[in-house]
Amino acid sequence: MVFDLHLILLPVFGFLIGAFVTTIGGGGGVFYVPVLTLFFDISTQLAVATSLAAVLPTTIMGALSHHRLGHVNIRLGLIFGIGGVAGTLFGVYMANKIPSILLRKIFGIFLLIMTVPMIINALKRRKKSYKENESVKLTSKKAFLGSFFGVVSGTMAGLFGISGTPPVTAGLYIFGLPAVAVVGTSLFVLTFNAVSGLSGYYLLGQFNLTLIILLGGGGALGAFIAPYIVKRINEQTIEKIYAPLLVSLNLIISFAMIL
Repeated sequence: MVFDLHLILLPVFGFLIGAFVTTIGGGGGVFYVPVLTLFFDISTQLAVATSLAAVLPTTIMGALSHHRLGHVNIRLGLIFGIGGVAGTLFGVYMANKIPSILLRKIFGIFLLIMTVPMIINALKRRKKSYKENESVKLTSKKAFLGSFFGVVSGTMAGLFGISGTPPVTAGLYIFGLPAVAVVGTSLFVLTFNAVSGLSGYYLLGQFNLTLIILLGGGGALGAFIAPYIVKRINEQTIEKIYAPLLVSLNLIISFAMIL
């Protein structure tokens, strides 16, 4: 009976998480792992692998929905994504090499530091119309930085089973993309993390198809519906609330990793 209840609750949790993270730009891994370990008593190793698998349909459906609405910068996304693949494979390899607690603290500190330029950029953007940020000139320096943010994001995904959202959204936001484009492009980038991470953990034998279908299926449905809800909200309103929300989440995740 308890297992049957889990069959019902897993898709519900997946739907709620998928809808929420697609609205703010992300894959949901930061929520999937705690849900699986705390509410369903799944081992951390299997939770990490399942999270990456569940992130995949969420990011794909979310990215496709945002792409139809014109919210995905493909060129910039590919640069971040290629870096993400390298970082994710490295993260999977290192998962059992370095103590998890130490790694969490390191990335928590990094995210905390990375929040500073986000705040500075947000203050500058308040003086401009969001439309001024729609066109991003891609230089070699930005391409290098984009790849770097992608590598960091992928490493987080491979190590912790999270989608790696904070470095990607921070990087895209710092580059000057409007908030709606940050959301859509980040989902596109996180797809690379999910595919490469899941492949790595599959080779390590951490794979449960039932968990993946139930959690990922619910997440995909939520991710598909959310962008059409966002479309009904004025973009200037999104621009105003996006930075405070993003900074707040980054701070919460940072301190959660450090403590």
